[in-house]
Amino acid sequence: MIDIHNFDFLVGKWNVLNRRLKERMADCDEWTEFTAEMETKPILNGLGIMDEMKSAHFGDNFIGLSIRILNPVSNEWKIFWADTANPEIGLKEQVVGKFENGVGKFFGKEDYKGKEYNLRFLWKKETADTAQWEQAYYNEASQVWETNWTMLFTSIKN
Repeated sequence: MIDIHNFDFLVGKWNVLNRRLKERMADCDEWTEFTAEMETKPILNGLGIMDEMKSAHFGDNFIGLSIRILNPVSNEWKIFWADTANPEIGLKEQVVGKFENGVGKFFGKEDYKGKEYNLRFLWKKETADTAQWEQAYYNEASQVWETNWTMLFTSIKN
């Protein structure tokens, strides 16, 4: 069953607590925390959702942009990303996936320090006012997903 409402929980304004591993794929357990603000809105009559995230962590003018588009035939979402930290600003497909039992699982590949890793995003609505996102790389040697970035979203009430 096609559900264009999978990401509706994310529509609105959010405070975002980011936790990111200082070093990925290096048995690191030290995390960096920083905050951001994000605003999300539906696009394409509900077949998409777009957000802008702003944070001073990457420089005063950092803006990240996500666009999520639903393929109504496969019921899969594609997530695209662009940001001002990359000198070649452009949308790049990162992951593809779908929601099952309230959890969105998305998979793709990402280059990190000259090596390509399998990439996973997990999305879930925690409560009416909170949501969570997680990014992980697959460590082929240990056959384990290493979570390297999490975001906790808390709704900003107007």
